[in-house]
Amino acid sequence: MVPGVTVTMGGQDWVVPPLTLGQLRRLMPKVRELTEIGASMGEAQISVLVDIVTAALQRNYPEMTTDQVENLLDLGNASAVLNGVLTGSGLKSGGTPVGEARAPGTSPGAGKTSPGSSSRMVSGIATTGETSMVSSLPPVDTAIL
Repeated sequence: MVPGVTVTMGGQDWVVPPLTLGQLRRLMPKVRELTEIGASMGEAQISVLVDIVTAALQRNYPEMTTDQVENLLDLGNASAVLNGVLTGSGLKSGGTPVGEARAPGTSPGAGKTSPGSSSRMVSGIATTGETSMVSSLPPVDTAIL
């Protein structure tokens, strides 16, 4: 069994492993579509959530189907399950739920500059190699009036 986050769904504990790089590459456009987990989710967002969780669960439970995952997930566990998958896959740091951006100045290293480092917030998900100005100082040549 691939190590992962243990979550309770349908009264049973499941070990949800991180996504493989292949799964991540295939699902990344869908991950970016998720903006909120809750009662206001549309059909497309529910489908994306189910696809991501199904892909992760199938690593440990190859017989798992999309229909089964739809019947295991509910509004009480969906956020925790998805956060477990994304955190385990290296897509987000723990503590910031999907759809909620971290408050400026509260992330580790806030207010510090690091030459050559960059990341971008995409629906609350930091992705390496892209640029963020969330808590950075303005560029040197910018006039502040």
